[in-house]
Amino acid sequence: MATRISDALNAGRKVLWLVCGGSNISVAAKAMERIRIRTAGESISLLTVGLTDERYGPVGHKDSNWQQFVDANVNLSKVSLMPVLIGKSLEATVEEYSRSFEMKVKNLRTSGGIVVAMFGIGADGHIAGILPHTEAAESTHLVAGYTAGPYIRVTLTFKALELVDTAYAFVFSGGSTTKESMMKQLVDEELDLEDQPAQILKKLAEATLYTDIVSSL
Repeated sequence: MATRISDALNAGRKVLWLVCGGSNISVAAKAMERIRIRTAGESISLLTVGLTDERYGPVGHKDSNWQQFVDANVNLSKVSLMPVLIGKSLEATVEEYSRSFEMKVKNLRTSGGIVVAMFGIGADGHIAGILPHTEAAESTHLVAGYTAGPYIRVTLTFKALELVDTAYAFVFSGGSTTKESMMKQLVDEELDLEDQPAQILKKLAEATLYTDIVSSL
């Protein structure tokens, strides 16, 4: 992932890098270090960092994916930032992130840039903030905002993820047999997106899966 991004930057191409939260924040932080090492001169300024999904609330709240990314001491100097939370209502936040994402992708398409996204995959097969059988899984918009579990979520939808040029998904078991079952379904079966949102990876132009789950695959 870091090599893919730095190669594009060194070639003078703009990159929108969409990062995710949770356990993958440490992966993103390490990737950012490598991107900086491998990117020459001022080419790092061609990079924009955004989010696949966010937990809605005040800017900087403790459960915010963006805040956790920042707290990981990621060096974001000279990088353009596209956070989700802007201190506005849920509706305004969804509308603004949708507008920002759409404009950024249009700009990339006209300038030869690319969209690179990193994901985790939950034991229930969710990807980004798209949980199975939720408003996000049914949305026809670029961004959805809804309540699921303990969080109000703002997430890119399938419509937005289909615009990703290169995706990297990271799935680590942690001893979870549930994740092993989910991974076997993802690899071996063709499920509806609403049943297993992670199936969207099969529809993207380029997707790479990193996992330590091998016994059932």
